[in-house]
Amino acid sequence: MRKFKENLILYIAPLLTSIILRFIKLTSKSVTINEVDLNKEQIILAFWHGRMLMIPFLKKDRPASVMISRHKDGELISRTMERFGIGSSRGSTTRGGISALRDMLRLAAKGTSLAFTPDGPKGPRHVAQVGAVQAAKATGLPIYPVTYGARKKKLSVPGMAL
Repeated sequence: MRKFKENLILYIAPLLTSIILRFIKLTSKSVTINEVDLNKEQIILAFWHGRMLMIPFLKKDRPASVMISRHKDGELISRTMERFGIGSSRGSTTRGGISALRDMLRLAAKGTSLAFTPDGPKGPRHVAQVGAVQAAKATGLPIYPVTYGARKKKLSVPGMAL
């Protein structure tokens, strides 16, 4: 029964997360600065762990793969990315990083853009580890730092005090 519950969660959580993210995207105002056309060139994206919520919407038609940890929460993230058409290579600085990097280099050789959270799963926060730089060195692809931010918008409804 426990395995059934785990499998159910691994199916439902990514589905709900992808629906919620699409709803947020549809109901949000978006401002883009220095947009990169991911269809024109193969690149390496780098973004901090705390700034990755809307990153799946950067993917266009070019195949993309992101390095995701082998931890249980990484499985949920990986399956959510699949719902956006984004592949994953499983590993991190603490577990399986070398094999994941090799997998990403193999994908890059086939034309896939790559994505990394360079501050690693255990930090230190906003201190880049070497994975993205090693991938850039091995492939010759440029690294583009990207981010996502949000702020609260005060609602104003005529005739109501909020």
